[in-house]
Amino acid sequence: MYDADLYIWRNLMEDGTQCLGDEQYLKAEKYYIQGLLKAYELTVPEIVAFTLRLLATVRVRLGNLEFAEEGFKEALRICQEIQNAKGMAEAWAGLASISVKKRMLPKAVEEYEQAIAVYPKSSPQLRLGMLYADMGQVYTALEKWTSAKNSYAKAVELCRLHGFPKGEAELDVLSGELCFRLGQKTEALGNLKHACQLFAQLQDMVALSTTLQYLALLYFDQNEMRLALESQQRAVSLCLKFDTKEVFSESCYFLSKIEQNLEDYQEARYYLELSVHFYPEQTIDLAIRYQNLGSLLFLSMDFTKSEIYYLKALNLFELYHDDQRKAEVYEALALLKGLREQKEGPLNTQDKPEDRSKIHGEFTLEALIHLAEFYEKRHNDRDALECYWKALKRGRDAEVATDWIEYRVQQVSKRLRKKK
Repeated sequence: MYDADLYIWRNLMEDGTQCLGDEQYLKAEKYYIQGLLKAYELTVPEIVAFTLRLLATVRVRLGNLEFAEEGFKEALRICQEIQNAKGMAEAWAGLASISVKKRMLPKAVEEYEQAIAVYPKSSPQLRLGMLYADMGQVYTALEKWTSAKNSYAKAVELCRLHGFPKGEAELDVLSGELCFRLGQKTEALGNLKHACQLFAQLQDMVALSTTLQYLALLYFDQNEMRLALESQQRAVSLCLKFDTKEVFSESCYFLSKIEQNLEDYQEARYYLELSVHFYPEQTIDLAIRYQNLGSLLFLSMDFTKSEIYYLKALNLFELYHDDQRKAEVYEALALLKGLREQKEGPLNTQDKPEDRSKIHGEFTLEALIHLAEFYEKRHNDRDALECYWKALKRGRDAEVATDWIEYRVQQVSKRLRKKK
């Protein structure tokens, strides 16, 4: 009789676990409830506690937190009575997951610490590593960076010792993000590079693409544009094969930003147009891309196309009631109109070709200066500085007075340093 009941219980648990893995949570709950009734008939405390934990786990997924908490507490009580350390650790971890859901993060930390404290050395150490990783994420949410870093370091060590490279790589990414927040940028680079190596070895191309973009962002922050370009180009090529259109659009957009910093405007425009093409929805993010493309075309003096994209941006900004960006676009359109009227105004038929070229060169310099002043008014000092530098180079090439442009470069640079 006992063996038959045990066989029925085991089948119920297997069916429930299959449904849990397939995210069919209501079906899983039904199997686990039947399994719990059978567990009580078996009168084996370990089986009852194990079933209670699985039922509580699926109820967390369903959002039934009160019932889930009762289940974990009952499982914890049983395991404490029979001194089942592994069961106690899992029950504490379950309670911690509920505290995270309830945003009771200090309590969650205490519960994870309890789980780690009682976790037996004879049990799988990779599970202990995951407990450290989960606790590290709670510390991160609490902005306790040093504690989070220590938790991740212990988790990484356990993954490395017990042959779990995917977990090690994922934790390297989390550690890299954390080190970046702490200003430990050399260590952050090391973590992300190591994660890239592991993901490449595992042929996990989606994770590799994401990590390469983190690496590109870090290089971009350090003004290492060539290295940022190399990482982001690899990420974009992977995104094209493995990710969604939205992710590919985001990757192309960042690559365009890098190309703009490297003053390769043709490539920047190409990737920005790709980003616009693949962006899936008419949202504020698409409007920002339109605005950026309008600015790129403005710099290349393609005023007709520039106006088209500014107007597309304006329509979306109006739809989303973004008054600040609407004002930016109106100002850009007004500036564009004035410059286009000057550029397309009647020229003296006796002008020589070199005179016309000089006039167009002056307009380009003027456009750069106006755009830099426009960015300054909007407190966008990084883009303002970029335009002033280009204007300074253009002015020196044209052998015109550039003292006042040099002064603006110094002033904007000083403000940027203060912000850092």
